[in-house]
Amino acid sequence: MTNFSFTTRQANLQRLGREQFDLLIIGGGITGVGIARDAALRGFSVALIDKGDFASGTSSKSSKLVHGGVRYLELFQFGLVFEASRERRTLMQIAPHLVRAVPFIFPVYRDGRWPAWLIDLGLWTYDALALFRNAGRHHMLSRAAVAEKTRGIDIGNITRGAYYFDAQVDDARLTLETIRAAHRAGAVAANYVQVDALAKADARVVGADAHDMLTGEKISIRARVVVNATGVWSDGLAQMDDPRARRRLRPTKGAHIFVARERIGTENAATFPSFQDKRIMFLIPWGKFTIIGTTESDFDGDYDRVYADARDVAYILAAANHAFPLAKLFRADVISAYAGLRPLVNEGGKNATQTSREHLIWVSESGLITIAGGKLTTYRAMAEQLVNRVAKILRDEFNVVAKQKCATARLPLVASDSALEFARDGLGEDVAAHLARAYGANAARVAALAHADGRAARRIAEALPYLWAEVDYAMENEMPATLVDFLARRTHIMNEDGDNGIEVAPQVAARMAARLDWDRARIEKELRAYQDQVSLARKFM
Repeated sequence: MTNFSFTTRQANLQRLGREQFDLLIIGGGITGVGIARDAALRGFSVALIDKGDFASGTSSKSSKLVHGGVRYLELFQFGLVFEASRERRTLMQIAPHLVRAVPFIFPVYRDGRWPAWLIDLGLWTYDALALFRNAGRHHMLSRAAVAEKTRGIDIGNITRGAYYFDAQVDDARLTLETIRAAHRAGAVAANYVQVDALAKADARVVGADAHDMLTGEKISIRARVVVNATGVWSDGLAQMDDPRARRRLRPTKGAHIFVARERIGTENAATFPSFQDKRIMFLIPWGKFTIIGTTESDFDGDYDRVYADARDVAYILAAANHAFPLAKLFRADVISAYAGLRPLVNEGGKNATQTSREHLIWVSESGLITIAGGKLTTYRAMAEQLVNRVAKILRDEFNVVAKQKCATARLPLVASDSALEFARDGLGEDVAAHLARAYGANAARVAALAHADGRAARRIAEALPYLWAEVDYAMENEMPATLVDFLARRTHIMNEDGDNGIEVAPQVAARMAARLDWDRARIEKELRAYQDQVSLARKFM
């Protein structure tokens, strides 16, 4: 297995400017990396770039769910529910450590939108659309059972409840492991590469002129087909291709908060309505924490600086306290908050909640292929559909034929070249569980680094399960280029630590500096950039 390190990035930058590719993908979120993996596995030469880090946009700021879409039944989007249920099952098979079944409690309220019989019928439909192959079939609960399984809930207005299954995901690491899988299949990927202009020949897009965001170095990338998979930035890139291109997206902001698990939360996830607007919200267990969200509001600000503001957090806290009055959550209980933008395809006249989560693929006159919309759960199917289109173009117009069919639904996402046994001794139960869930087949490699060096076996932050060995592993295998990359996405220290990682940031920066040859000025720059990201996580205060 070849490493996926910062050194790999430097080599890839050289290759990007030197080689001709079958496919250039612009965008390193879950959709773009899914396309890269699929295309590379089919035997195409693939390049991928992103102006930020992999998953630094929407793909690390979701509700951390791979879900079949219960609420889409209300909109009669049965096709989307069927596809999402199938893809959830597929992801649980190819990445079982990252995508795990989680039970949900769906309370039935006396004054709610749906009576118990309709919720029961809807969940039978949900089970059927999953071909009865979910982690378990739903069943209805008594009022007392709802109270027992959902600590702190106000059962005064509850008559019954439903118990069903969905799945939870570490969205940032799913994106990271997907681009690592694309790399193993031959894709040439680099983060922090921004497009300055689309290159054209005979009125056709043939690549991109870009620059390295870290050094300013110019790079000219050439490819037979170019794909715009930049999410909420898709309209901007489409208009770089054609200034007359109409805007097709409706970005909406979704905010979430992290609170300590003991303040609110159970072993089960739960849905509950916001008393303010009846929007369905989620309470999701996340290790020692609970994630609560989400909001949905149209957004017209800076796409690169999206944050949960005081109004977002107040809305979430009010909804949670109304449904779970014993929690008595205050703003001081919020460890961090985050927000991301959903790249919804604009359907004029509908409110944000009713706007479809279906994706859209279109091709401009110059041949730029854009994919937008969709959802995290269905990213693999979206990628397969798009690569099918690309394969046809490459075959018909360039006589480049795929070496094999799509294999992303059956090949494991994570692979390891290590024959090491996962030695859990001395790590601590929470650390061992974390390594297994975060790294899967590679947990043994991280554990081996910890066992080989007593300092690497120490925790980065005392209350969290992350080890210093993870910095070393990331430097060789996960291409972090900045301090934020490691503290916000390779780990979740920024969102989970009591001080959002501010105290440990200098030590992490020093350990990264030894590998990346950062001088004092660069370390200070990284610390300022990290402080800026923490300030966004605290913007609601």
